[in-house]
Amino acid sequence: MRTIEVLFLISTHFCPDEAEITLLKEHYPQVSLTIAETSSYTVEQLAKAEILVGTPRRSDLKEAKNLRWFQAQSSGVTPFVDTSLYVHEDIILTNAKGTYGRQIADHVLGMIIAFNHNLLTYHDQMKQKFWESHWPTKDLWDSTLLIIGYGDIGTNLALRAKAHEMRVIVVKRTLMEVPAHVNAIYTSDSLDEVLPQADYVAVCAAATPDTENLLDRNRLLLMKQGSMVINVARGSLVDEEALVEFLRNGHIAAAGLDVTQREPLGEESPLWTLPNVLITPHASGFSESDPHQVFSLFLENMGHYLGDRKMKNLVDFSRKY
Repeated sequence: MRTIEVLFLISTHFCPDEAEITLLKEHYPQVSLTIAETSSYTVEQLAKAEILVGTPRRSDLKEAKNLRWFQAQSSGVTPFVDTSLYVHEDIILTNAKGTYGRQIADHVLGMIIAFNHNLLTYHDQMKQKFWESHWPTKDLWDSTLLIIGYGDIGTNLALRAKAHEMRVIVVKRTLMEVPAHVNAIYTSDSLDEVLPQADYVAVCAAATPDTENLLDRNRLLLMKQGSMVINVARGSLVDEEALVEFLRNGHIAAAGLDVTQREPLGEESPLWTLPNVLITPHASGFSESDPHQVFSLFLENMGHYLGDRKMKNLVDFSRKY
């Protein structure tokens, strides 16, 4: 039985506990495991690893001369989809899709409800001991939610939105059978047609060259007057400068941004001071269970790696996701 060198890079989203480490060793006694903090691993540790789990520095990957499988701890793997980064062109890259969708969908719905029911305004009033009532902007059950991207996040968001009796429409790359919790599905080339229908637009698509600046100035203009945009994908999908302009003039009533073009968001950004913006620091994917979900995915994929190589969440380098 050959020894398999595995490197775990520990962080908030991937931090196996003692029971999980024991489980790995029981299932795969051939594994020689090295554990290091993401911020303090050595090039020598990376160089000997056949399997890597976590988020290494992109510039270090050329040092990983024995690397054959890289399990990312995130769903988005844009920094790692260039095969020239790796010593071996047949590198296996898998992402963590499926471990973040539920909590991010909760986050999106929370942002919608917070703005719709003026919860941020009430919180500000509370600090001033000021008692004033405000009407909700609209009834959720009479509202349309457009979900751009229908992977793990989009699917979970549609389920939650339909539970609130919203009309749910989806834009995705290819057509599929319309599930019970979705009213209609359109392909990406129909985005301009459906944007004016939406009271809320949730950006949940993968960041690829095709989706860069997806909501550009022209498409933001197509959005319904007084609608809201929520971005939990990547900052590159939305024209930030145009978004600021339309938030200021009221064409877009509010924005919930868990991601921005520059992260951390620069202190000079006007987004910080706009009263109709809620910014969260790329935190929508946080969950008590998440590090354990990533480990479970890795353990399942380990069986495939040693067997049929039909890895779960295999990244297509040509599609960039």
